[in-house]
Amino acid sequence: KRIIPTLALLVLFFSCKQEAPRVLVFSKTKGYRHASIKEGKAALQKMGNEKGFVADTTEVSEDFNEENLKNYQAVIFLNTTMDVLDEMQQNAFKRFIQGGGGFVGIHSAADTEYEWWWYGKLLGAYFKSHPKTQEAKFKKVKPFGNGMNLPDEWIRTDELYNYKKISDEIIPIFMLDESSYEG
Repeated sequence: KRIIPTLALLVLFFSCKQEAPRVLVFSKTKGYRHASIKEGKAALQKMGNEKGFVADTTEVSEDFNEENLKNYQAVIFLNTTMDVLDEMQQNAFKRFIQGGGGFVGIHSAADTEYEWWWYGKLLGAYFKSHPKTQEAKFKKVKPFGNGMNLPDEWIRTDELYNYKKISDEIIPIFMLDESSYEG
């Protein structure tokens, strides 16, 4: 008599236990391929382990279908380049975002899907060029987050991007001080 209620409680516990949120890390390239993609995937998976989310990685465009995307709370384009989704995959991704899914574009995500106007609007701008890697200053132009303690300025060494087709709907939080670097 004691075993049945205990098993019932265990089944109830496991059925009510929420799964960790999942993100899909997409790193397909059809143009330049950054050597850092492997390390980027590992870093996002490590961050997920530390912060309580699961980061699945893929370079398979066919994973962009409605059934698969239902498994994720967000999609991360990690150093994607050029035209990586066909029209059906684009439509599934668009519906995912319109349904409340999140999106993060890392680095050359801005060098992706130039011919897809909706993606350009989602991203806010497209890659044009970049100068040599160098130090530059970033200045806060808008407060961000509740209780987030972000500095008013950051100085860091990075590969800085120049953009084209920049949306006037972007609301910047930090701006690059263009007088602080060359190119």
